[in-house]
Parts: sequence; structure tokens; C-alpha cells
Amino acid sequence: MRDMLKRPVFRKAEVLASERALERYVRWVHIMEVTEVGNLLNGGELVLTTGIGWQDDEKQGLSFMRQLIARGAAGLCIELGAHTKSQLGPMKELAAEEDFPLIWFHEQVRYIDITQDLHFALIRSHQRMLADLDSLTTSFNQLLLNGDGVQPLLRLLSRTTGYPVALYPLDGEASAVPYCPPAQLEIRRQEWLSRRGHSDEGEHLGDHSVQRNHSVHSPDALTLPVQALDYAFADLVLMLDKLSDHDQDLHNRPSEEFIIQALERCAAAIAQDWMRTKYMEEKRRYKEDMWVIDWLNGHHSAKEILEYVSVANAQLASGKGTVILFDSNPSYTDSLKLQKLLIQRNIVARSVFSREGFALYSTVLNHQIILIIVDPLPGSQRKSSLWRCIEQLQQHEQEQTHRLFSGLFGIGHSCADLSRLKDSLEAAKDTLRIQKDIGVMQQPFYSNLHCYRIIASMKQSGSLDDFIEEYLGPVIRYDAEKGGQLLRTLKQYFILCCSKQETATALFIVRQTLYHRLHKIETLLGDDYTLPEKRVAIELAIYAYEYVHGPLA
Repeated sequence: MRDMLKRPVFRKAEVLASERALERYVRWVHIMEVTEVGNLLNGGELVLTTGIGWQDDEKQGLSFMRQLIARGAAGLCIELGAHTKSQLGPMKELAAEEDFPLIWFHEQVRYIDITQDLHFALIRSHQRMLADLDSLTTSFNQLLLNGDGVQPLLRLLSRTTGYPVALYPLDGEASAVPYCPPAQLEIRRQEWLSRRGHSDEGEHLGDHSVQRNHSVHSPDALTLPVQALDYAFADLVLMLDKLSDHDQDLHNRPSEEFIIQALERCAAAIAQDWMRTKYMEEKRRYKEDMWVIDWLNGHHSAKEILEYVSVANAQLASGKGTVILFDSNPSYTDSLKLQKLLIQRNIVARSVFSREGFALYSTVLNHQIILIIVDPLPGSQRKSSLWRCIEQLQQHEQEQTHRLFSGLFGIGHSCADLSRLKDSLEAAKDTLRIQKDIGVMQQPFYSNLHCYRIIASMKQSGSLDDFIEEYLGPVIRYDAEKGGQLLRTLKQYFILCCSKQETATALFIVRQTLYHRLHKIETLLGDDYTLPEKRVAIELAIYAYEYVHGPLA
């Protein structure tokens, strides 16, 4: 407003505006002669009016002004007339109370000249802002080429906007410009996270989830997530509570729009720096790929493995390992292309698993992706935490063109002896192979296979068909010849712990029919078919039959 009022078109205008009122930003100029503003304004408009619609109500002008303030208007210009002069007293009081610019003309003016002049000024101002932002982007890029990290980027953003800046990575230590002691920075982080949590909760009530790809405003901070590969890895925070020491001149402070755009450009530069660093790290790990393959093949001693994993974290030496094996995808028969995609995707995966306390090693073998998860925490396999990580990877891939972690996969058992990780890989292969027979499991852990582990082993040895024939052959042939339901009845009877009443109900038959079927089963299998040791074998044979032929109808 301060700049607008210096224009020649306001030379004869009388202005009532506090210092804070003059700091309001003008985004457009709008002529209004209606009495109800409604949704006609977006905010930031300088409104021009003659007040011609106020003549029927002495309080109409005050009501109109309140509506403008509520809609975030930049100010109000009034051409004074007989019907407007009488209302100026209350409007002056409201303007002073709300720090709202009130401008009036004592003689007739051409509003068309004012709107034309101010629109040209706004367009030129916008063009200057774009040029300044282009220059700022060039400066960010030059700093990136120097390879000095994010600190110079933060200094440039702080110097350009005039505000303190802080970068809060999701993993790692925060940094700020101007310098702030780590303890104080951590306090600020907790305060900011608390405020953001309340803000997110409010947004969550109106939507299924809070998106983290937009800026968040609060009275004392402007926050923008820094993200790459659709993964937010840090938050860039502009502290609005005080200006930096080098720029305390309110009159020269950049506009809010410029500050937001500068924040976005800085976040993009930080993301580029992060991507470059992570990509180089993953390429370095790729060079160590053969070591990991030899590990899986059991070619390293326990001592060599412990020394290798201890480089990242000494606690991993006493940890346990689990292998996750993803089935080969026909779309990625090119191993080099698959490796490049995996390098990119591992940047996200490594962060996801590390937040749950896991260390990640990965490789590609026979066009199959292998993730080695090492858990430093004692105890049994943390299945829920491991599964949570996999779900996060799959959610991240939903909008991706290439999906590496969303197909068929198997999770091996946990190995306390890291030199025996090959056993976990074989278990993951079994889990993958069994799913191709029985269908996709909800959580494909090897430990969730239960009796299918025995059945798969019997299939591999070639003894499965003989086992099924030995315990179920007569029943299977009877059903095939007579169109009976003996096998389905037997399965349900065992599931319900041999309860005749519950079995009849579950099969939707009368008890007399069930008695007839059970008598026939006893004739075919022997009267000892319900004895515990034989019943276990028959039940296993039923699951084996379904493993081969599919679920019983």
C-alpha cells in the first residue's frame, strides 16, 4: 500500500492508514458498488467505490468495510458524497482498530484511470519479481556447482528474505542461519513439530490424510517440505518471528509471494543437493555389490561379515538378518536398467527402514531384487515393523511409473548368525515359490507358511502325490465317481473340532445327511480316522490336495 499511494493518481487523496496498514500487499484493483461482498474477492484487492448503494442505510458503509476486512482486502478507496460523508466517523475508528487502509477523494475522480495505472504498476512489479526470482535461482544453481552443501543455500535464502532459516531433516542434525546452538535448535524443532501436529490434525478432520507437498503457514513460521522422488526428507522453515540482523528495514522487506517463491526455489536446490549426495552413496554401494552377493552365497566368514556391518553401526554386529526377495518382473529384463532404478529407489528405502531401526543392504541377482535387512535389536523377528516399512515402500510407488517393490515377494526367516544368511534367502525363495501355488499371501513371511512348508518340501521330493493318495485316495475317487461332497465335509468336520451340529450348520445340511457322509468316510478311511496321529496326517493331506488342485469348492 505504501508504494501504491505514491502513485500520481493518489496525489489529491486523503489517507488514514497506520504503519502496519501500509504494509498490506496489493495484488489487484477492483471497483465494487455492491453492498454484499460474498465470495467476490480472493484477498489482496484494493477496492474502489462511490458508496452509491449506502444511501438507504447509514450503517451500510461500516458493514461493507467489515466484509472487506474479513475477505482480506488490501484497502478501501471512497469517492466522498453526501451519502458517504456521514458514515466516515465509525469507518475511521474501524480502520484504526483493524490497521486497514482507508483512502478517500474529496472530488470526483476517474476510477478507470486509477485501475489502469495501478494494474500497469502491478504487472511491472510482478515482472520485476519474476526477474529477481530467476536471478535467485541462478545463484542457487551456482552454489550447487560449488559443492559446499546446503549451508550456503540457507545463507542466501536468509539474506534474500530477511528472515532466519532452519532446515530440519527427518534423519540427521538440523542447521540454521544465522547460527543457532543445537540444543536451542532442537527445542525449536519440538515446538514447531507440536504446532504442525495440531495443524495436521485440523486438516485431517476435513480430509483423509494431510498432504506434505505444500507450504504450511503459521503466525511465526513458514514451512515447506523438501522432497525428491516424491519422498519428503526434510522441512525448510522460515522463522517469521523476527527479522535477521542485516535487514531490519520493514519498508524494503520483500512481498509474501516473493518469499514463498524463494522458499520453493531453495527447497528445490536442497533437494538437488540431497539427490546428488544420495545417488553417489548408492553408486558407491553398488560397487560393493559383489561382496553382498558373496555374503548371500555363504562365501564370507562370520568375522568378515561382522567387520563389514560394524562400519555402519557397531550394534549390527550382534544383530540378526532377514532376506526379502522380490520376484523378477518381465518389464526389467535389463539388469543395468534395474540396477539404476534400484539405486534411486534405495534412497527412499534406506530412509524408511532406518526410521524403524533397520540397516539395509540390497542387490540384484537373476533379475530379482534382494533386500537384506539387519536388525540390531535383540529378540525375535520384528514382523510388524518390517511389514510397516514394506507398506510404506509400496505406498510410495503408487504414483510411480516403475514399481520395484509392489509385485510378488517373499520374506525369509530371521538369522541370528549373519554368516548363515543364505538360509534366509532360501526361505524367501520357498515363500515366493509357494505363493505361486497357493496364491498371494496377505503377509508373505516364511514363518506364516506353517504346514505349507512341509507340503512344498514333499512336492520337491516327489512324495506329495503318494501321500495324498495314501490318506485321501478312496475319498477323492468316491467324490469323482459319485459327485459326492465327502472331502469338503471331512475338511469342515476337522476345522470344527468334530462337532456334528456345527458342521451340519456350516454345510447347510441336516444332521442325518451328515451322519450318512461320516459313515461313508469311516468306511473308506477306516474307523480310526479321527485318532489324533492319523487325523493330523489326513488334515495335512487335505491341505496338500488344495495346494495341488486349488481350494475345495
